Amino acid sequence: MKKFLVVDFEFTTYERPVGRPRGFFSEIIEIGAVKLDGEPLTDCGRIQSFVKPHFYPKQAKDSMDFCMITAKDMQQAIEFPAMVQELAALYESGETYFVAWGTEDYKVLQTGCERHKIENPVKYEDYLDLALAYRLWKGDDYTTGLKKATEEQEVNTAGLWHTAFDDANNTGKLLIEMFNRGWKLEDFFAAREVYEAERAARQAERAKHHNGYRRW
Repeated sequence: MKKFLVVDFEFTTYERPVGRPRGFFSEIIEIGAVKLDGEPLTDCGRIQSFVKPHFYPKQAKDSMDFCMITAKDMQQAIEFPAMVQELAALYESGETYFVAWGTEDYKVLQTGCERHKIENPVKYEDYLDLALAYRLWKGDDYTTGLKKATEEQEVNTAGLWHTAFDDANNTGKLLIEMFNRGWKLEDFFAAREVYEAERAARQAERAKHHNGYRRW
């Protein structure tokens, strides 16, 4: 079985109605990661680092406040390329699933690598969206938040929500609990294929109707 690198990033956002800097994009300001391997899955590696926002540091304060990151924390922060090196040290292409809750973590990593002009070591085919996996496993038509999912599965969580390492650690605990309750990777991949095909069909149908309206 592949290993699992469970990752959570805290990153900058800009939600004010005015003053958005030209070209703004979200920058990672904290990484938390737990590597799980073996049977049963056990913790075999960790990352917990603050990361300097390189391009838009002035816009980071609101996100830092939300994530409880202080100016003192940022004095210990590493540069983005160093963070990528930490990540690469625990990730083996084709041998490790990059697990995150939702789609944003992989996107913000990929964008950061592009803007810093470095290669993203994590291949998209190794990315596993556990939020989607949980949704399909339960048969829901909505995506559950991480905190709610851990409560539903009676996971013994620890730490503070919206801090990168604690969120990654709790996501890893949920992954283990899902396995314990019968969740299987092969079932997820089959369900995801159906889900993505149905979503593509819906998008094509909406585009067809939209183009039809435009002709009128």
